[in-house]
Amino acid sequence: MSQSYRTFTAMQINVAQLLKEPVGANRHYTIDELAGDNEDTQVTGDISLIRTGSGILINGKLIAEINGTCSRCLGSARQKININMEDEYFPTLDIGSGVYSKPEPGDLTIDENHILDLSEALRQYIIMATPTKMLCKADCPGICSVCGQEFSKGDCQHKTRPVDSRWEKLVQLEKESKI
Repeated sequence: MSQSYRTFTAMQINVAQLLKEPVGANRHYTIDELAGDNEDTQVTGDISLIRTGSGILINGKLIAEINGTCSRCLGSARQKININMEDEYFPTLDIGSGVYSKPEPGDLTIDENHILDLSEALRQYIIMATPTKMLCKADCPGICSVCGQEFSKGDCQHKTRPVDSRWEKLVQLEKESKI
């Protein structure tokens, strides 16, 4: 089994040599790459490529720094997410015989030039790991629902905030208990 460490600077890896090696052969790569639709997501970490009987298994522990919008104050938010990749890629062209194979729907594939492209799988992992409500900071106070004033920059002119009608009875009970 061979082991080599390489710095990974693109989402595509030529795996022709690894496909020629016996089952269990592997390669290790370090990733430090901009990814995402606007290339605004920094991805770092390590991945291993392991030759299997039918393709190449990817194992990796990555950290992605994603940009988004704070769900409380609507400002910009940046957050780190952990990604644990484990996927098997299947060649569309057998490197030994030159025979093409048709992949199953949903299979991750290695193209006819023996290029393994991580970008689609990584995009899906980032989407799955992205929190539904990002915050600019854990204690973000949010904004006033009436005027839009950011509470982190001070209180707005509204002394009382409107109460959701579903909570009116509880607010009334709270006021009565203080009397």
